[in-house]
Amino acid sequence: MTLADLGTVLKLTTGGIIGAVLYWSLYGREKTEDEINRDRENSAHSNSGNIGLNSSGSFRHKRSRSGSNLTSSTGGGGDSNAQLIDLLHNTMIEYILNEKTSHVITIDSTATLDYALMRMNENQVISLPVVDLSTKQYIGMLSIVDIAAFLSQFPSEDSPNTPVSEVLKYNRVPFLPLYVNSPIQMLIHVMAHHVPQVPIMSRQTIVVDIVSRLNVLSFINENIEALGNKANSSIKSLDLLSKTISTVNQNSKVIEAINLMNVEQTTELAVIDDEGKIVGNFSAADLRKLSIYSFNRCYEPISKFITLEPENLNIVIPSTTLRSTICKFVENDAPILWIVDNQMKPVSSITHIGLMKYLLNLSTSLSDTSTI
Repeated sequence: MTLADLGTVLKLTTGGIIGAVLYWSLYGREKTEDEINRDRENSAHSNSGNIGLNSSGSFRHKRSRSGSNLTSSTGGGGDSNAQLIDLLHNTMIEYILNEKTSHVITIDSTATLDYALMRMNENQVISLPVVDLSTKQYIGMLSIVDIAAFLSQFPSEDSPNTPVSEVLKYNRVPFLPLYVNSPIQMLIHVMAHHVPQVPIMSRQTIVVDIVSRLNVLSFINENIEALGNKANSSIKSLDLLSKTISTVNQNSKVIEAINLMNVEQTTELAVIDDEGKIVGNFSAADLRKLSIYSFNRCYEPISKFITLEPENLNIVIPSTTLRSTICKFVENDAPILWIVDNQMKPVSSITHIGLMKYLLNLSTSLSDTSTI
């Protein structure tokens, strides 16, 4: 079959055939990483709009259930506990797959770290499924956190030439895929245990999506009424404020920030000035701009490596409601929300993983109570 014939088939076939084509693209014959990605992109283009997949790999055009639907299904919205349990236990992951989550770029395990960073930067992603083309198997997820851990150990100008398979040895996050027909409750359970992005597979074990914690928060934001009165409770009263934060001076070198993230096991640092006031946010995602040609930028001061915009920081106060906090995360694509004192010094934060743990504990405790 020629590529032209394949393109014709992809345009004419329905959703069920797409899953078969994806399966064939990875397992049917020897393929390069670029060919695998090209087939996946062709599938996405032929199914534009709000895209999701069911357990057989075929595309669905269903959106997540709204809070109003949940209210009507539970008899007028009086039982918010039942609404939350229904939302997380009985809604499958396929319902939150859409154009914001369906961009999957795979990479060959023999590719270099430099190439991986280029792919991440081009596509504005922070993780890539890694394929061993000799066995045609997924062997892991390369994340920007893994790269930070590797660079912390080997801050050499030759590091960008390292094969991806070697960098994976510093992987802090296991490859834990879920299926499109898994419940969102299971997704939150995985994310609450230091897995920021989860690969989603079709029944044919093809990674068809990558879902982030922010995608889950977007789903919760659309169905915020399922949280009942807790949606209007303050983040302080819900004990969501972090006990500690990690800070780095704006004059510190980038490599020092990388080392600190590795030691503190964090992906976000509050950048402060000499007076201790917050002036920016240094994220592991900022490392995507590094390459074999610009690796010496690791020795630049942070203030030169990233743009510091104190006026654009995502800040909340302890009395901010859970509803407003989740909305702020989603509307600003924020990786973290900072809490500062009256001198603009960072004192706490709200994180994605903190919210995942809260949602997991809340839904689990409610579920246990409902079975008594």
